[in-house]
Amino acid sequence: MNKKAVITINTIIVILEIVALIHDCYAFGIRLFEWYTVDSNVLQLVVSALVLRFTLKGEDIPKFVTTMHFVSAVGLTVTFIIAAFVLAPQGGVAYYFLSDVAPINHFIGPLLSVISLIFLEKVEKLSIKVIIWPAVMSLIYGVICLILNAVHVLDGPYFFLQIHEQSATTIILWFAIIAVLCVGLAALYYKLKRYD
Repeated sequence: MNKKAVITINTIIVILEIVALIHDCYAFGIRLFEWYTVDSNVLQLVVSALVLRFTLKGEDIPKFVTTMHFVSAVGLTVTFIIAAFVLAPQGGVAYYFLSDVAPINHFIGPLLSVISLIFLEKVEKLSIKVIIWPAVMSLIYGVICLILNAVHVLDGPYFFLQIHEQSATTIILWFAIIAVLCVGLAALYYKLKRYD
């Protein structure tokens, strides 16, 4: 493991994610955790802080931290893909990639997370089962949001979660797309990852 590179890139991630979190707290208040993007970025903040802690102490990065990193890296990549190919064409590239902390949440965070996970953090090889966790966590998020939409606590925050405005077919299709995307990305990252 390139210890210096791991420390440098994860320090950058922690700083940027703290900046993004402060902005999102100010912008959304307690409702910031409604957003899959924010949840993925906050998880990455926790992961990078843990990676730093173990690396600075000269200890091996535990499997649970790497499993969490698979979840955050895939979640962040999904946010990039959805923002780039679904949301930006409707709401504008400037809004989703250039405004406020959008560059951190939608591009820089995902890029640095994936680089650190795949190329820098050498760990003991995990079970192939790790590739299901990003999909499981994404589906849990989606189900919770659907329930909260159903009882009118939430509206969205994404169009495919608006249970009163979307057909069951649209909702199921989006859940399937995101689940397949999560498993596919996790499998790709698992294959590309450098292990001890």
